[in-house]
Amino acid sequence: MQKIVDRELIREENNATPLPEIAHLVLTVGRMLLEWGANARTVHEAISSTATGLGCDSAEAFCQHAAIITVLRRGTESHTQMGKVGEHVVNLRRTQNLQEIIQQVVHCDLTCAEAQREVELVPTKTKHYSIWFICLATGLACSAFGRLFKSDWVSFFPTLIGAGVGQYVRHTLFHKKYNIFLTAGTVSLVAALLAGFGARALGSVHLPLAMVASVLLLVPGIPVLNAQIDVIEGKPNLAAARALRITFLLLFMALGLALAQGVVLLGVPTLPESKTVELDLWIRILHQAFFGGLAAAGFGVLFNTPPRILGLCFASGAFALAIRTVGQSYDLGLPLSSFIAALALATVDRTWHQSQTPLGSVLAVVGCIAMVPGSLAAKGLMGLFAVIRAKPEDTLLLASTAQTMIIVTFTLVAIGIGLIIPTLVYPQKQIPG
Repeated sequence: MQKIVDRELIREENNATPLPEIAHLVLTVGRMLLEWGANARTVHEAISSTATGLGCDSAEAFCQHAAIITVLRRGTESHTQMGKVGEHVVNLRRTQNLQEIIQQVVHCDLTCAEAQREVELVPTKTKHYSIWFICLATGLACSAFGRLFKSDWVSFFPTLIGAGVGQYVRHTLFHKKYNIFLTAGTVSLVAALLAGFGARALGSVHLPLAMVASVLLLVPGIPVLNAQIDVIEGKPNLAAARALRITFLLLFMALGLALAQGVVLLGVPTLPESKTVELDLWIRILHQAFFGGLAAAGFGVLFNTPPRILGLCFASGAFALAIRTVGQSYDLGLPLSSFIAALALATVDRTWHQSQTPLGSVLAVVGCIAMVPGSLAAKGLMGLFAVIRAKPEDTLLLASTAQTMIIVTFTLVAIGIGLIIPTLVYPQKQIPG
């Protein structure tokens, strides 16, 4: 009974809160969600839920990559306010903690002033993994990608070292606020050099694969998926900005990788292609599932997911790679197999989390990270560099590069569509105030 009375008092106080204060809160919420890796729909729903929970009749939001505009209405009042958005990263634990505060606002457990204080404390109160653990997890994830690409076991440890050191360099440069594109190029060069020379010293015959795998920590997997979702949900402006940023990140990554390969492979004779041992289907499925799960769990650490769900991150990645491997074994191709796997994973995740807790959709997105064709994207971009130096008669190189880029594009679109379909079947449920 006392709780009901308290909520009524909070509701009355929120109804009397000036619209500029509410606008400041919802802009803070929207800005933080964009900066921590949310897609446009998540931001819009959070702003709308927060504003209506504080007594507004309606709230509209216009999201751009570097700014948010909100329009709040309450009775005859109206207020428009714009806020600036900072650097975009991925931090799923902060996002989850912020969504929990939003639910408290919706249930009238917090006043506007209390919610503002709680929201501003999220960056400092949210726990993070130790940097050594993040570097180790990132190295394991990239080494797992190497195994998914069929690189030899000899290159596993050099890839781990290269990716782990690369992550530490990225962490250091990010906190010193260096340009993100120059940081990507530097990290790519360092990681690929370490992985390449290490694999070369150990006698690996898959030097290019080891070097590509070591730089996959730079592939912006969640922004790629968010851009796909934003396009499908009718947010082309934000999606275009994300896509342009992703393109430049990949270009700088490919440039660093190309420079490293030019150094590592200098004087190395062309190695004969090693024979790939064809495994039985069930063994191949287990192999891909294990390393897909390892990659998903590693990136789960990198994205700061809560420790209690890292096992579920592993399971989601394993599930997605198992489904994709089965599809490819029936010659369905990479795009179609990836679509089926993303759809199956997102359907299971959405059905399990119909209550729309903050945990929902995190597992589906992290599980699909292992299917993002980062190696093909790097190969395609490096092919573009080679095309620049090619002669007019080198049509085979141009055709191969074009084919690779088309496969990458269709695979990314397929994963995005597979992720979004279940959200249309199970739309966001409104939480009663």
